[in-house]
Amino acid sequence: MKLERNRRWKGPEQARFLTELGDLLENGFSLYEGIEFSMLHGRKNYQEDIKDSMVLLKEGHSFRDFLEWLSFEQELVGLVSYGEQNGQLPATLKEAGRIWQKKCEDRAKLRNLLVYPAFLFLFTFGLLQLFTTYLFPRFSQMYEDYGLGSNPFMETAGFISNLVRFSPVLIALACILLSFLHHYYLKKLPQLKREYLFMKIPYICRYRQLSITYYFSIQLGSLLQGGLSVLDALEFMKKQDPKLLVREIAEQMMERLKAGDELEDIFRKTRVFKDDFNRIISHGQKNGLLGEELLYYSRLVLKEMEGMTEKTLKTIQPLMFGLVALLVILLYLAILMPMISLMNSI
Repeated sequence: MKLERNRRWKGPEQARFLTELGDLLENGFSLYEGIEFSMLHGRKNYQEDIKDSMVLLKEGHSFRDFLEWLSFEQELVGLVSYGEQNGQLPATLKEAGRIWQKKCEDRAKLRNLLVYPAFLFLFTFGLLQLFTTYLFPRFSQMYEDYGLGSNPFMETAGFISNLVRFSPVLIALACILLSFLHHYYLKKLPQLKREYLFMKIPYICRYRQLSITYYFSIQLGSLLQGGLSVLDALEFMKKQDPKLLVREIAEQMMERLKAGDELEDIFRKTRVFKDDFNRIISHGQKNGLLGEELLYYSRLVLKEMEGMTEKTLKTIQPLMFGLVALLVILLYLAILMPMISLMNSI
């Protein structure tokens, strides 16, 4: 069930609600009582949402249905559904809230880092448009009137002028091409094959591997620690996980397990996971602690993802400033140096 209104809770509010609810459940509140308590001090519009959705719990629906009706993020819904299945809902709620709060903070940090460089870039691009539309044609005409030959600065200015003039058209064509490719090719592929294509893109490949490995390890680990066998856990993931990719991976793994393949080999041949994931699977199976090791491994992968995000944030801003500075210098040279050459020739 989906929320019939367009309003969606903000990410930090979703994280706060889950974390608080997990604390309440650990302190003896029932699920209904915890939700009711959270409703008392939340924002007014969120209070109305919770009040409306609590009807679902009264009718016997699951907590997962409750979150889906509120249009919570699918990753959070998946995490909570596993906790609900294996009887570890309080701890899962707190962990899901903590994870999502960190993601929201990283996103906010990225936005803040990019605001000023993006403004400078757009401002400089506007100046370039002004230069190519009004100033450069007049400089060119002036050079022709004085019978001056071309020079490197005017050639550079001409190149920038043509590039800037046609850049909106090129961007529009690229967007149309990508939309066409997605609609008529990528959209028709199974999700797993689509991921295999993404794995060929260097930076995206690394991030996707971390993200998929983290999600799969924490989900599978939660189910195994809750007492399910590997096959039963994969069956549950195939039927209940909100992510289509996870459902496809689980279905493929079940087929290969039933065909007699080793679990370690299956993970090694599924190229969407980190290279060391199959070794964690092998080690966990040997000592009988696969569920516990997967949960611990998921925290290590999460730290690696956080480190990668921090590194990316520290790299993007200097690059943006450097690009803006380069554009400003080129604009300065393209306008000023031809004027100096003209003055020297008079």
